[in-house]
Amino acid sequence: MDHSRGDGGDSMSSVHTTAYQRLVAAAAGLKVPDAVHQAATAPPQDPRPGQIWRAVWDDTIQLLLITTAGDQDTARAVPASFERYADADTLLLPAPATTLEQPLALWWGLETTLPWCVLDRPVSELTSRPDPLTSRMLADTVTGARWGSSTLVPAAAGEYRAALTDHLEVLASAQWAPQGSGGLSELLRDHAITVQQLAAELKLPPPLALDMWRGQQPLNAEQADTLAALLGQPAARFLDTNPALPPAVVHELNRPLRRSQVKKLAAQYDETEHAARLRAAYGVYTLAARDDNRTQPNWNARTDRYFELLLDE
Repeated sequence: MDHSRGDGGDSMSSVHTTAYQRLVAAAAGLKVPDAVHQAATAPPQDPRPGQIWRAVWDDTIQLLLITTAGDQDTARAVPASFERYADADTLLLPAPATTLEQPLALWWGLETTLPWCVLDRPVSELTSRPDPLTSRMLADTVTGARWGSSTLVPAAAGEYRAALTDHLEVLASAQWAPQGSGGLSELLRDHAITVQQLAAELKLPPPLALDMWRGQQPLNAEQADTLAALLGQPAARFLDTNPALPPAVVHELNRPLRRSQVKKLAAQYDETEHAARLRAAYGVYTLAARDDNRTQPNWNARTDRYFELLLDE
């Protein structure tokens, strides 16, 4: 879990520091299991039940067990930790139960729905996954699994649970896709920008410039920067007036397999991951406008093509 968020007072800070030191000390003496190495280096795919993922959003980092793949780019997940803290709703797994080959605590009382966009990379999986994947089924089928104490819960465990709850709130509320006001045409007219000027400034073919002037075609990040410099306005103002992104584009950029590409794009442009994801989304959208087949677009292929062009992949 993330140890940078020490807003729980001196006691919680002490809990974090001690736990982190123990984790570092333990990690220093361990050989990374082959299965963990393979999971960490394999290209990420869409999440599956039984996988253990690292979730990252802003400064929050958390291990999660995926329990249900879900729909609409979401997954049900349970926070996981290596800590000794547990409560009555925490299932403690023995080392052989996962490919991490380390004892793991699953905080089933905090199971929640999270968006795909927070999933960074799979790091492990259950060695045997019951179907359906529920706390009771897992407790009944994994040899050596046991529940945390229901009678004696130390104060540190309660504080740790509260910290996990804070992390899940951050992850559950994560979003990046703007709604898009659709006011681009009005904004261009307010600044007396003609179709001819737009084509000249953005180096667009006249038909494409006309679509953009009518608000039927979005600006990408570079085009917004050009207009911002020309008109003395923030680039974000132009991007906010774009038409809403197609759901299929949002889906592609939500997928965990795109996250490593977004990170590379962020490094290339020296910007945040959030800004890079927006850059990619509008870039994919505008790239589609140059495709001959606009009625049945293959957004997966177009997203692949965008990253190939930008990252030389």
